[in-house]
Amino acid sequence: MALDINYLARDTDLTDDFRSYVEEKFDKISSLTEQAQRLEVKLVSRESHTGASGQVTAELTLHSPRNVVRSEANDNDKQIAFDHAFARLQERLRRLRERAKGGRRRPSVQEITQNFAPVPSDVSLVEEVLEQQAAEAKEQAEQERLEQNGDIPVTIRRKVFPTHKMNLDDAIDNMELVGHDFYLFIDEETDLPSVAYRRRGWSYGVIAMGDEESETTRDYRQAEA
Repeated sequence: MALDINYLARDTDLTDDFRSYVEEKFDKISSLTEQAQRLEVKLVSRESHTGASGQVTAELTLHSPRNVVRSEANDNDKQIAFDHAFARLQERLRRLRERAKGGRRRPSVQEITQNFAPVPSDVSLVEEVLEQQAAEAKEQAEQERLEQNGDIPVTIRRKVFPTHKMNLDDAIDNMELVGHDFYLFIDEETDLPSVAYRRRGWSYGVIAMGDEESETTRDYRQAEA
């Protein structure tokens, strides 16, 4: 099934070259997206506090009959922002496939290092790390300065989405796919609004409101074992 790709660009150009680049990237991971039906690519450019052109946010949302996989990244360059979002989406798709197989395979060295930036041969690793730390410290200092001057407003984003009944295991899968630390859903077993959340390692929890306090523990996909 051919993947239907929808594009949305706000305050940034969407060229034919960029569209071709996106299609080429997803063609390379077709084995991970064979069940997907639709891909949404959203690019949003936000002005900085000075009014100059700011960072571009790339949002990728992949829709399949059973799951929605989402990733997001920011950069001053829209293609770099897309690359980062694409890498995150690809990793979540791989994790989904491994979870479907029932395994928790450790990533290979190649998978861990595939997104590492190469270090020039004339620059030592120590120098590279120091430069990166200096850049991060400069960015943090600028952030703190803006906060002290009151240039960054306090914002609250409100999002409303359709409710869906599902079991706890599917809710955990969806939480992993969208890259959040929690996931709100209607538990089909209890018919209660519930929140699944990530704990340490491969441990998860769920919170729901009820008339009486209770606590239980079970294995992931226990019913399918």
